[in-house]
Amino acid sequence: MLLARVKGLVIASQKVESLKGLNLRMIQPVDGSDRVLGDPLVAVDLVASRDGDLVIYIDAREAPKALPGGYGAIDACIVGLVDSAT
Repeated sequence: MLLARVKGLVIASQKVESLKGLNLRMIQPVDGSDRVLGDPLVAVDLVASRDGDLVIYIDAREAPKALPGGYGAIDACIVGLVDSAT
């Protein structure tokens, strides 16, 4: 499970066909204590997250499989909202 903080919305005037209608978010990977890990990245948002939300995301080969069509040119995908972390 990978955690990240949503930093903002990404506006794209043109997208490949498999991403049309999907929102893109800038996310910052964090650890369980909310400490920054690495560089920010762009992820497809499947859960209607908002700025500041703590989210669960998947990356690499698994990310495109989460898309509605099961295929797309993406490296990361937000798949869950974290309500609370203990």
